[in-house]
Amino acid sequence: MTVLIKLFYAAAIAALLVLLVAFGVRAVYSPPQPPEYPLTSGWTSFPLEPFAADARPVPVLPPLEQQQTIEEQERFQKEFERYEKRRADYHRNVFLAAALLAVLALATGLALPPYLDAIRLGLVGGGLFTMLYGVTQAAGDLDRAGPGFIVLVAAVGLVLILAAGYRWLATQEKTEQQ
Repeated sequence: MTVLIKLFYAAAIAALLVLLVAFGVRAVYSPPQPPEYPLTSGWTSFPLEPFAADARPVPVLPPLEQQQTIEEQERFQKEFERYEKRRADYHRNVFLAAALLAVLALATGLALPPYLDAIRLGLVGGGLFTMLYGVTQAAGDLDRAGPGFIVLVAAVGLVLILAAGYRWLATQEKTEQQ
């Protein structure tokens, strides 16, 4: 029964760690807001050409209103491109924060002494799920960060985890031999 309680305790730690990271990042660093699409009021008439049998209504604007509408749409397009860049930066930064916290949780979980097995398991599981959260959060925009950058983050995380795991396993081996 105590094994089952330890597993539930570890799962609770893992879940709460992921929630803490997800909502903590959101509370400290909010995502950019998309620009509002301009609603033009100049679309006034819909004349049909008298010659075409299958003609559809074509909106006709007076020249000044038509120019204003074109300028508004061009302005919106530029704002949307800036928004996409800010959104990509936001997703990259969330990925970095989540990856850093995940590696920290994994390393801490591996470094804790053996008698804290449930906490260790919770931190390792929470670290893994936090890493998954970071990857899914940035999934659409990871290409903009560049594959080299992502490989670098993964390599640094792997080296840190391997070092912590090696240290922990070496300590485990020494205590079992004594």
